[in-house]
Order: sequence, then structure tokens, then C-alpha cells
Amino acid sequence: MAEDTKHIIKITNLVKKFKKQVAVNNLSFQVKKGELYGFLGLNGAGKTTTLNIILGLLKKDSGRIEVDGLDATKDYMKIRNKIGIVFQQSILDAQLTVKENLMSRAAMYYGLIKDQNNKSVTTQKLVDNMVQEFQLEELLNKPYGKLSGGQKRRVDIARALIHEPEILFLDEPTTGLDPNSRKMVWDTLQNIQNKRRLTIVLTTHYMEEANNCNYVIIIKKGTKLAEGTPSELKNIYSKTAVIVNQKPNENFDEWLTHFNDLFTIKKDENRYILKFNNYEEAKEFSVWHSGKLKDYELQKGTMDEVFLNVTEGENNV
Repeated sequence: MAEDTKHIIKITNLVKKFKKQVAVNNLSFQVKKGELYGFLGLNGAGKTTTLNIILGLLKKDSGRIEVDGLDATKDYMKIRNKIGIVFQQSILDAQLTVKENLMSRAAMYYGLIKDQNNKSVTTQKLVDNMVQEFQLEELLNKPYGKLSGGQKRRVDIARALIHEPEILFLDEPTTGLDPNSRKMVWDTLQNIQNKRRLTIVLTTHYMEEANNCNYVIIIKKGTKLAEGTPSELKNIYSKTAVIVNQKPNENFDEWLTHFNDLFTIKKDENRYILKFNNYEEAKEFSVWHSGKLKDYELQKGTMDEVFLNVTEGENNV
């Protein structure tokens, strides 16, 4: 994650209604420059609607959107060149080759991208840069429609970054992909974020992807329910286990009965598993009783637990 703490996106009291249905309900959040920001929610939660409003594809009813200090309503044309977009459904032409798709996209930005000498970067150079960065040499002359799911996503991301934007928006970029293709896409995203210090905002319903984010917001019916780093959210909304690595014995069992109100106990042949309601309670207990526990480790909950507990309105597992 970049050390720059500037908020490159600021959303304040955003509201969007479709007739009587509230799709986005007074939503506020901020995204730091260089951050990988996860936007989580069930289908119909308002994720894509919010994204489309930020991108200027939908009009908001009220609220304020700022991108890199610019008002998204007044300065949309300036903002447009600062952002790249990968939609859930690809917009590339399936009949054209990868090279033809990228060349047509690059032509839209000729004259806008300058090199170190303030000269316009040619369309061919813009495409060559993407081909090299995303290792697309073997795909260039293949029709886009003939590519695998993971290959298509690599090309989609290259297309979105061809004009060197500061922010990349992705709407559920790995939906429908097999595990290997999903890993390929995530390796690509993490590589370009580290290399470019790019700000990435993505919607997803895969919790392992949320766990890779620097910061996460969870919404339901257009309303923000929780936000924080994955670690912070796990501390609050999932149980933490203290794993005690010793064979069960009567003396230890007796000692544990003094703390029945603090945790639940599971055990197998080689260990005890003490489950606390949150990380702080588990940490405090293990520090105070480290001499008795001896060989132990703390194991936080998962983002799946976090998501279920937050969206079901319960703070305890």
C-alpha cells in the first residue's frame, strides 16, 4: 500500500433512488491514493450502482463526489482521463484481434499522453507499453472472443490502463472465472498496483479477494454497515481462536472451567481450541496466562465470518 495518505476519492451523503426504491442510501466513504479498496455486498446491495454514479454513467439524486479534488458533476471531462474501467461484462469486440482492440482504444487518447520531452506518445507506443507490461505478445493476433476467461481479463485491464490513469475501477472482475484464471487476474492487479502505485477500487463477493484489499467497505441495500482494514474487521466481527498445543489432560481441563464465560472450548488429541468473541479478548487472555498456556498461537477469524455477521446484523459469531 502506498504511504501517501491523500484521499483521491471522497463520497459524501450519496443518494440514488429508482422510483420508490432506494439503491444508495446516504453513503459516505473515502479512498486513499495508492490503495486497493474493496467494495463488498450481496447482489443488489448497491455496489455497481455506486460505481456507475462515480463513473458518470448514472446521475445521483443528491450527495457529493470528488475525484482527485475535482467535483465529479462539474469536472467530469477532466476526471475521465484520470480513470480506467473494467466492466463486469467486457465491452471489447469479440471479432477483432487483441491488437486491433487495443489500437482502437489507444487512438482515442492520441495527443493526450506525453513523454518526458512533452511529445505526444504514439498510438503504437501506447499499445506496445501494454503488450510488454501484460505479456500479451502471444495473444496479439488472436480474436478477443477466442481467448480464455483469464486472458480476456488481462486484455480488459490493459485496455483500461492504456491511457495511464491514476485510478482503476473494476466491477466483479473475476466473476465466472475458474480458480487458476482468478489467480492470474489477481497476480496482475497486485503487480500493477505495486509498480504504478495505482489506486484500485473493485466490487467483489469473493471474501478471499476482500482479504487481499488494503481497506474494505461492506454495504447492504445501499447503506454502509462496516468499514476498515481486513484485520480490523476480523478483530470486531469474527471470533479469534487461541490454539493451545498440548494433549488434553484433567488438570488443564479443570483450570479452563474457571473461564467458561470467556470462550468456548474444542479439543482433539493434540490441542485445545479456545474461541473468543474478538481478537482483543483472546490477546488479553493469552498474555495474562502465557505461563499456563505455554505453547500457543492466536488465529483470527475469516472475512467470510465478517461478511456473514455484518450483513446479518450480528456482531458475534
